Amino acid sequence: MINKILGEVFNYMLKIVIIIGAVFAIYQASMWAYGSGYELMAKEPDANRTIITKEISIPQGASTETIANILEENELIRSAVYFRILAKLQGVDSLFQYGDFSLNTGMEPEEIITILSEEGEKREVVKFTIPEGFSLEQIAERVAAQGLCTESEFMDAAENGNFGYRFIDELPDRPKRLQGYLFPATYEVYADASAEDIISKMLMKFDDVFIDEYYVQAEELGYSVDEIITIASMIEKEVRVPEERPKVAGVIYNRLNIDMSLQMCSTVMYALGVPRDRLLYSDLEIISPYNTYNNLGLPIGPIANPGAAAIEATLYPENHNYLYFVLKDTETGAHEFNATLDDHNAAKNKYNQKF
Repeated sequence: MINKILGEVFNYMLKIVIIIGAVFAIYQASMWAYGSGYELMAKEPDANRTIITKEISIPQGASTETIANILEENELIRSAVYFRILAKLQGVDSLFQYGDFSLNTGMEPEEIITILSEEGEKREVVKFTIPEGFSLEQIAERVAAQGLCTESEFMDAAENGNFGYRFIDELPDRPKRLQGYLFPATYEVYADASAEDIISKMLMKFDDVFIDEYYVQAEELGYSVDEIITIASMIEKEVRVPEERPKVAGVIYNRLNIDMSLQMCSTVMYALGVPRDRLLYSDLEIISPYNTYNNLGLPIGPIANPGAAAIEATLYPENHNYLYFVLKDTETGAHEFNATLDDHNAAKNKYNQKF
């Protein structure tokens, strides 16, 4: 028995020694890599060497790779690759300015990075905000109003640009393919940014918000990312009270689960293409793949660009048995929810609502 205990203690101590050795080896390797990299970038330690001042010109729109190559060609740095890595680690690889700079061969790479990112010709920046629920056309209009590009240029880039994101590659073939994915937020772009630049920034924001957990959750719900964003876009347009978002999501899923038409007024409004304060009964007959009154299931795509709260509510809906909701307070946008048609009709009469 004692031998067994001693054996277990020995094995435990051996594991600790191995782990400590591995950690020490990793530390030594890291220090060697850092030292080697710094030596690669460092200037020659000769105190008597001649420091030469060089005038360089960074062209407007130059990439970090181009800038690093210019510096290396002028012998201001020893490795363009290492400079790019350093700029990336410092988070400034997209912040370099253009213009003429006076640098010298005695400067450290960090000093050069600071000068190039802070002391060049300052590019004019335009700041604008895209609210939750804006459509593709509204975003194009907002961007054009800032003088960044024309509406047609923006729409063309959204339709034909190649942006290479996972969620875009999975989209079905349909008009206005990026509807739903131009994330609503406040953006800062250079005044000379192209439509593609602006759209890329918006898609990058969506990619940041729609984390890996969301892909997993969508799959667990049994829906594609595009279907999730389509539902989120309806919630964005239907709901004003924050705590109602998961509840409305539950209504949508409950209806989908029993093959009941969604009957969302927001989708009909989108199909009409003209803003209305109220829908008419005749509007419900419009022939459109976005009309959820006379088509079962989801519309063919998002009807707006939803924000983070609507997306999260769609992915994590409230579990209940409601199939209906009706507007009860026009000031706050609050709804009454019901499980039966009789109760729903009674609520419509109570609040003098048609739909």
